Amino acid sequence: MKHDLIKLAEQFPGLTVSVSLEDLLTAGRTLADELLDNLVQTHDELPAPSKDEEELLTKEEARKKLGVSVTTLWRWAQDGYLTPVKVGIQVRYRISDINAILVKKGGAL
Repeated sequence: MKHDLIKLAEQFPGLTVSVSLEDLLTAGRTLADELLDNLVQTHDELPAPSKDEEELLTKEEARKKLGVSVTTLWRWAQDGYLTPVKVGIQVRYRISDINAILVKKGGAL
């Protein structure tokens, strides 16, 4: 039926159609349901990103979690031990990198 409507609209672009409010609401709900179904299907097909890999911490959060000073964070960045991620002009640290350091040190995550 929707292809018929598209053909009709293409053949008669200035055509005016009278639709009951109930039919319009039903059509809107059907369209919304189809869009949601497509969105859910697409989302289910994508691999879920790991929370640890996507989460970034601020410099202060990283410092507290690691129990080190800002100077130590800076030195670790210079040494390549903990590489920060630039987000615009801000510096962030991957939680997965921080957790790896804590595991090496035998600390709790």
